[in-house]
Amino acid sequence: MALSRFIFLLFLSSCIFAVLADVSVENCSDNSTIPTAQMSANIDSLVAELASSTSQNRFSIATYGKGTDKVYGLGQCRGDVNSTDCTTCIQDAAKNIRTNCQNQTDAWLWQNDNCILRFDDDQFFGNVDPSSFANLYNNDHPQHPSAFKKQLDALISKVSSEAVVPANEGLGRGKSFSVASNDTIYALTQCTRDLSRHSCSECLNIAIGNFPKFCNNEKTVGCRVLYGSCYVRYEIYPFYYPLDS
Repeated sequence: MALSRFIFLLFLSSCIFAVLADVSVENCSDNSTIPTAQMSANIDSLVAELASSTSQNRFSIATYGKGTDKVYGLGQCRGDVNSTDCTTCIQDAAKNIRTNCQNQTDAWLWQNDNCILRFDDDQFFGNVDPSSFANLYNNDHPQHPSAFKKQLDALISKVSSEAVVPANEGLGRGKSFSVASNDTIYALTQCTRDLSRHSCSECLNIAIGNFPKFCNNEKTVGCRVLYGSCYVRYEIYPFYYPLDS
């Protein structure tokens, strides 16, 4: 029975496809090999700094080093995740990203969907980068696909609008029940907090626009699309945290 909880990830270039489950997903750019021992040491120091500051503040950007060995990093917990789980998540992400992407200067990792850690030797703050993504989806199909899609589209539009409101810090979430499809859909969107309102909207639109391709033609009851600067997910069960947790 335990085997049914595993995810089998197929890496194809910079893309990742998988069956749905709670799992950490990383993107380690093959075109960004660490050139010097000093840069590797700088990345280690940067990741440690991000783990510490993100644990305290839930969001952090930082730089480390000088000249050609300088590196840039970002850490963020999803807006609905409680403080205890945020700390655990970002500390685990710090360990895993250096283990899984130990030879790359350009990498991001979503740890169990609850937080993201990212570093690069190029300054990426405020930029939307759709060049790498992760896609995880559920193979189950809704009872009434057309009704489900109509309900899903309206809900995703609503939570995306919430995410770009500055006071929400990139987070939008909600649920919707349709008698026609007999499903309650739960949806969540999250942008990294370095993005402007316009850039957050752009990133989410790219992710949502790829639903027909990434989410089995939108005929699945659960899917998530992850980029280095935003995240969109929907399910027919509650997966996000209460805001007061």
